[in-house]
Amino acid sequence: MSILLTTLAATAAAPAAPTVQLDTVTLNGRAEAPTLALERINETTLARDTEAQDPAQALARTLSRIPGLYAANRGNDAQDLQLSSRGYGARASFGVRGLRLVVDGIPASTPDGQGQVGSWLLADAASLEVLRGPFSALYGSASGGVIALQSRWPIEERMQAGVTLGSFGLRQATVGLDSLPADGQALSVTGQVTHRDGWRPHSGSDRRLALARWQLHMPGQQFMAVLQLQSQPADDPLGLTAEQFAADPRQTAPQAEAFDTRKTAEQQQLGLRWQRELSAQARVQVAGWWGHRAVDQWQAIPLAVQNAPTHPGGVIALRRRFGGLDMRLNWAFAAEQELTLGWNVETQHDDRRGYLNQAGNTGTLKRDETNRARSSEPYAQWRWTPTPEWELLAGLRASRLHFDSEDRYLANGDDSGGRRFNGVQPVAGVAWRPVPGHVVRLAAGRASETPTLTELAYRAQGTGFNADLRQQRSKQVELGWELREGERRVALTAFHAATRDEISVLANSGGRTVYTNATRTRRTGLEAAAQLPLARGWQLDMAATRLMTRVQPGGQPLPGVPASFGSAELRWQGQGLDAALSLQGRARLPADDAGAAAAAGNGLWGLSVGGALGPEWRWRLRADNLLNRITAASVIVNEANKRYFEPAAPRSAFVSLTWQPR
Repeated sequence: MSILLTTLAATAAAPAAPTVQLDTVTLNGRAEAPTLALERINETTLARDTEAQDPAQALARTLSRIPGLYAANRGNDAQDLQLSSRGYGARASFGVRGLRLVVDGIPASTPDGQGQVGSWLLADAASLEVLRGPFSALYGSASGGVIALQSRWPIEERMQAGVTLGSFGLRQATVGLDSLPADGQALSVTGQVTHRDGWRPHSGSDRRLALARWQLHMPGQQFMAVLQLQSQPADDPLGLTAEQFAADPRQTAPQAEAFDTRKTAEQQQLGLRWQRELSAQARVQVAGWWGHRAVDQWQAIPLAVQNAPTHPGGVIALRRRFGGLDMRLNWAFAAEQELTLGWNVETQHDDRRGYLNQAGNTGTLKRDETNRARSSEPYAQWRWTPTPEWELLAGLRASRLHFDSEDRYLANGDDSGGRRFNGVQPVAGVAWRPVPGHVVRLAAGRASETPTLTELAYRAQGTGFNADLRQQRSKQVELGWELREGERRVALTAFHAATRDEISVLANSGGRTVYTNATRTRRTGLEAAAQLPLARGWQLDMAATRLMTRVQPGGQPLPGVPASFGSAELRWQGQGLDAALSLQGRARLPADDAGAAAAAGNGLWGLSVGGALGPEWRWRLRADNLLNRITAASVIVNEANKRYFEPAAPRSAFVSLTWQPR
């Protein structure tokens, strides 16, 4: 049996009641556990994490359950979460990169490797799956892994509404409607509005999300349409220097108010998927998507610096159009063997302007250019199960990407230019079930990660694209063991990755950040996960990661990722009532390439209690940072002004009430 995860070209699963996690998971039709290092969070856990919580903190809490994945809520809705998998993606100072993001089969990442999770609507999620390790290479430029969110599909007519109130001015309302308008059709619409005053001055935000899905089932084929909408204005309190953090972690950098630092993000995305059964052995699937993203951001940069000829200004105005098409054929050509052949093409078009930030007001034009990225990537996967005890899986993805920029602001030189990147990523794995309930797996492969358009923008000397910047390439291997007995599960994974040409910062001056390639990087680690039923009604869930990274030459650890991190939750489920005590912890967190700055390790306790109030009402009370620890929630890697530290919120409490009429 299998649980289907519909990623960017997967089949639209037929509506089904929530099920427990099984030992085989199909990811995008290209890779299947137990050959993979893959973790799944089910609908019940997602619902508990979402109640009495703002969206960013709920997602960070959920992802902390995944070993190998480091998720930090910056407490700053202008900058999104800080995410990395086995150290990949850690250098991102905003947004997400180095990881492939997917929602309902529609990519949330662009061809150049950038992505955001601010548009994710967890309140309507059915599952969240994370793939780490070699097989993430089958998804393109995603060295670190894949994070895929699957929304809940309607199985009956229903309505749901909820409200959450909490510390620091949190006010949140959610409403959802499921409908079955005709035989073979399902429609679901969910909306959520969140307001936060913020616990630091100048850190308020509003987030408005909407998600609509329509599914049609006909004999031999299925069709699905998904529409996602996001509107999010947010003030940016900026990070703090070490001196500011020591003096008062609740303060906001003076530059934030002097320049009125803030960001607005608007996004609309439409995705379509169609599947047709050609025969009992073959099916074809086609997925297409289109989106538009508009970002305006006001940064804190002294006017004298902005006036430098090379400076792009302190106001960013980005208008992005993106889209893609994925086509694939699944063919069971022989007994116990299946072949997948596919082709993925994507495009990205950025109109980018920069202006002076004059005390929070938009001034003179300082940058005007168009950036484009295009990718064309055929892929193949072969799966063979010669006996019930053995499974072999092999795959290949060939990548061809083209980046170019057309500069129209020539007062500071012509920064036009282009780059092409090509590569082939092979992967292979084997799984062995020596006895029922036990799985041993081994996987190896090569992966690559191209620079983003932002990282290619400038070269060290002169003008034009950074012609010397290369894509980073990794060789990865992992060995894992997993035990499942009823509701009990224990999993261990050891891994090693050797990366050459790791992309890192060379210089940051005059408003231009120039990137270069480190000689090589080593990542070696151990991941552990466990779900352990205890006495009646009690369960213990744990996830832990030990990650050793070294960048050569110099031998410094990678910034932005701790050497050890993990979470634990002790949960009790009674009749109409549940409670959980949780702990999230990490070791010291380096903030720069030189290893000169770091945030101290921490351990934060949380408490959640909830239950039912009759057949139609549900409530939850949550408290975070119970011991009121003063600590950094995250760091801004290689921040040019050494404002590395983003403080964690002090003790806080939230309450939610949900109504679902029968």
